[in-house]
Amino acid sequence: MDPECFPQPSGQSNQRVCVHCFGDADLIDRIESYDEQSDCDFCGEEDAPTAPFDDIAAHIKERLETFYGKAADQLPYESREGGYQGSWSDTHDLLVEDVGLDLPRDHSGELLEALVDEIGDDAWCEYDWLSLEPDESWRSSWEVFCEVVKHGRRFFFHEVGGREHHPDDRSPAHFFRELGALIDAQGLIQTVQPGLRLFRARVCDPGQHFESAADLGPPPANRALQSNRMNPPGIPMFYGAESTELPTVETRGQQVSVGLFETTRPIRVLDLAHLPPVPGFFSEAPRLELFTVAFLTQFSELIILPVDRDDRTQLDYIPTQVFTEFLRDYEFDGGKIDGIKYRSATGIAGCNTVLFATADNVVGGSPPPQWGPPPSRWLRLMEAQHIDVSA
Repeated sequence: MDPECFPQPSGQSNQRVCVHCFGDADLIDRIESYDEQSDCDFCGEEDAPTAPFDDIAAHIKERLETFYGKAADQLPYESREGGYQGSWSDTHDLLVEDVGLDLPRDHSGELLEALVDEIGDDAWCEYDWLSLEPDESWRSSWEVFCEVVKHGRRFFFHEVGGREHHPDDRSPAHFFRELGALIDAQGLIQTVQPGLRLFRARVCDPGQHFESAADLGPPPANRALQSNRMNPPGIPMFYGAESTELPTVETRGQQVSVGLFETTRPIRVLDLAHLPPVPGFFSEAPRLELFTVAFLTQFSELIILPVDRDDRTQLDYIPTQVFTEFLRDYEFDGGKIDGIKYRSATGIAGCNTVLFATADNVVGGSPPPQWGPPPSRWLRLMEAQHIDVSA
């Protein structure tokens, strides 16, 4: 169908619509903001705040234009081939099937028909049919990066695979820089004052207890032989949790010593555990903000996917290890960070924090150096306890 034949907006002047006619929270908030009460011209009830129908319809149209394009502007058109050469929807189907607009009181379809008339029954398609949506594009870049570092190149991979002039084809270095900018834009770096308390566990043999900072803190570099979520073998880091339960479960041991550590200076932490909620489709959030928060939410899930302790562990941890190395040296607004906070992969409520701290950063964690300046010690052991999981 030729879009020029579509009917034009009718302009439903003086009509009012109430909050109960919509199921979307952002539209409800918008109607309530008018702070007006009168008959609803669509459901006929007088039990809820109302707003001018044309104002609400104009906002819905604006949001459609924020996230979708017009087929006439985006898609090739060949009349002999059946019209637009690509997927498109009319306004009715876009609202009902693609957007999922909830109209709980519109049993007759009158409100939906009025919205279509007011918005204009146009032909809608993807915002940019030649490119992915931003969150899909960043997700694709992460998947490409994972494939590269697992099965392509382990070192010196930074500029592999990017096409300079296509927004969906980023090199790993380009993707990481873009990700760093997204993190800054969302204000995800927190400054935590001294006194942050974190629990760290270590498995014991029967009858064995660990009580010292050297035993319960990060291991020396020459003994850091295990591959972990954020660090490869040979590069120790400090993993701490909000409770004794989290590290106890994650160690999977029957006899566990747990140390309570405390920071002694302010630290900067990237918080991937408490992201802002993804804005709603009908909110006033800019397009890029919605997709940015949506991607970061997906990304925070990706980096905590459970990894079995088997022959694939060394391989499956590589992407998050490289990502951590990048974050460790990236110059965020305000400077570098000291660690990353993330939700536990066990499913237990609570968060873990990995700090870029070695045994030298723990009071009593390593012997004093024989030469050179003393190390910066900004973690201290407060107390230790032993837990018998089998009891």
